[in-house]
Amino acid sequence: MQLPVYITEEEVRRVCRELDIRDWTTMEKAEVTEEEAAMILANTDTAGLRIPLEDFRVGLEVELEHGTRYPAANVTNNHPLLTARIVVAHLLETLDYYKRLEVAELEGDLHKAMLGNNPQKAADYYRRLAAARLALDASQTDDLG
Repeated sequence: MQLPVYITEEEVRRVCRELDIRDWTTMEKAEVTEEEAAMILANTDTAGLRIPLEDFRVGLEVELEHGTRYPAANVTNNHPLLTARIVVAHLLETLDYYKRLEVAELEGDLHKAMLGNNPQKAADYYRRLAAARLALDASQTDDLG
C-alpha cells in the first residue's frame, strides 16, 4: 500500500529556497540550526506570542517527527512552515511545552532502562532527567516572577 503524500517534496524545496535555508527534503537527522530557526520564526505567525528562539528551535526538531522520520506518520514532509505551526500550537498551550515533553520522554526512557535491567543506561537517563527537571523548574520559577 502506498502512503498518501500531503505535501510534495517540490513544495518543501520551494519554501526552503524562499526562506533561504537548506533543503529540508534531504534532512537525515532532525537538527535545526539557530539561523534556520530564526528565519522560520520570522516568517511564522506566532499569534502575538513571544517565543524564545532556542525553545522554537527545539520545538522544530521535535515536531519533525511529523515529517519524513516516520513514513507512516508523515504529514508535513519536513515542510518548515507547517512544522513551525505545530510548534506554535503547542507553545500556545504553554511556553514550557517542550521542557515538559522532555521530562516525560526521559521518564519513559528511564522506566524502560530499569525494566531492561540496564543500570548504566538508567543512570544516564536519570542524570539527563534531573537536568531536564531543573530546566523545567527554572522556567516555571521565571514565569512566576
